[in-house]
Amino acid sequence: MEVILHIGMGKTGTSSIQAALTQSAPALREQGVEYLGMWFDMIDPAFRGLAGQPNFFRSGPEEMQAHARRFAAFLAERRRTGGCTRFILSNEGIYGQVRTVLPFLEELRRHVPLRLVAYVRDPRDWLPSAYSQWSIFHKNYEGPVRPFAEMARQQVKVYSGFQLWGEAAHDILTVRPFLKQKNVVEDFAEVLGISLTPPANRRQARVEADQAALRIFYNTRLPGNTLPWVFDGAFKGLDLSATPVLEDVVDRMLDYRETDRIVSEARPLFDYLRTRFGIDFPPSETEIEPPPDAEALRRRLTEHLLQIVMNQADRIRALEEAVAALQAPTGKS
Repeated sequence: MEVILHIGMGKTGTSSIQAALTQSAPALREQGVEYLGMWFDMIDPAFRGLAGQPNFFRSGPEEMQAHARRFAAFLAERRRTGGCTRFILSNEGIYGQVRTVLPFLEELRRHVPLRLVAYVRDPRDWLPSAYSQWSIFHKNYEGPVRPFAEMARQQVKVYSGFQLWGEAAHDILTVRPFLKQKNVVEDFAEVLGISLTPPANRRQARVEADQAALRIFYNTRLPGNTLPWVFDGAFKGLDLSATPVLEDVVDRMLDYRETDRIVSEARPLFDYLRTRFGIDFPPSETEIEPPPDAEALRRRLTEHLLQIVMNQADRIRALEEAVAALQAPTGKS
């Protein structure tokens, strides 16, 4: 029997690996492999989910050892009833908890063969991605959104975890590079010698710069930890990816320079007007309006937007006053 713990680090394709493990679960069982999911709730239901995971990590050394024995007993029973001999659990939260989980791992190794798999990403690529995830998409600290340079100097210290893991579990740890030119799911499958189908869509891709800016403007106004769905709820039903690009609007809708060609293609219609009614429209007599300058149009639209916002502010205030008047207690006669 073998237990494989996929421990992260975060932003190295963990969601894609987990999605592939989930959707490939039936095929994995045919290979004698069972995916256990992300959580240690088989030890205690209180450890399930993001809300329960801190309960597991708050366990003391002796509690961790007891957790390991219960986990090993659970695996032995799963092997007996299901027939699988290899078990995978994937949770990137383990990466940052080396000292906390070490008693669990040391005790678990006494009962079952154990292997750890982690991925590491080029910091030049990881730091912008981590900042986007944990400062913009999910602001996981108090106060306004902090500058990249400030947060990146804190986040780069995450790499020190590999020093701790390398010293504590070097003999069971496999560290792989997360490379853009190679699919991480395929690499994970190769490392473990299993067959996995990569998910069709990329998971947790970084938001585009325009959407990131909107999230920064919105989240920086909120005092506390701000999860992604707070912004999503405020703009529910608004598909920002469907927002037209102004340059495209100008090019496709406000550029009339094809007019002469279109008229030429329909020449028989205008030949009839000329021969039957004596009406002609020589091209030299009509000047085609040039397309507007996109930047000038953008500035003017911004001015319109300011007017619209102020008008809406007046209307909202009038509505608030009307509602307040309706809610005010009526005087007694």
